[in-house]
Amino acid sequence: MRAHRSPARSRWFGPVELTTPPVINPGSNNRPTEHDDGRAIIEVIFLAVLILIPVVYILISLIRLQATTFAVTQAARDAGRAIDSAPTIADGIDRAQQIAAIDLADQNVAAASITLQFIAPGTECTSANQITPTLEPGAAYDLCVTAVVTLPGVPTVLTGDHNTVTGVYSIRISELREGR
Repeated sequence: MRAHRSPARSRWFGPVELTTPPVINPGSNNRPTEHDDGRAIIEVIFLAVLILIPVVYILISLIRLQATTFAVTQAARDAGRAIDSAPTIADGIDRAQQIAAIDLADQNVAAASITLQFIAPGTECTSANQITPTLEPGAAYDLCVTAVVTLPGVPTVLTGDHNTVTGVYSIRISELREGR
């Protein structure tokens, strides 16, 4: 004969305890009596707004920074190509400034905030390292395009011209350059 097991004990999951059902208020559409109705939704909305606003601001700032970085990189490349294909260096610098302004305007960066500098290859883009560009065959120099990054919601009084992004393009004047 087999031993009878109690229904309160389960063979695989351990003891099962019987609980009492929640108290039902007779006049409340058979819902349990709880005084927390709707508060969870308010808390979730409050926390979502509290977290969402800074996250959106950081996202917009990063997108703005990326757009400016892309703009100066594109401007440096296009300006360098314009100088390399120009008949004279003065004409090339004028073309480079115009093309850089167009590339920055394409990404909504103020063209007034750009600077073009010519430096020795591999050096830092500072005013101390500037050189005079030339179209002589075999000449090599780097073109630096620098623009000021404007962050949304931050006044220029606080940031000034300190938030800059620089794009660099290396120019090598070919020995077989046309128009020599």
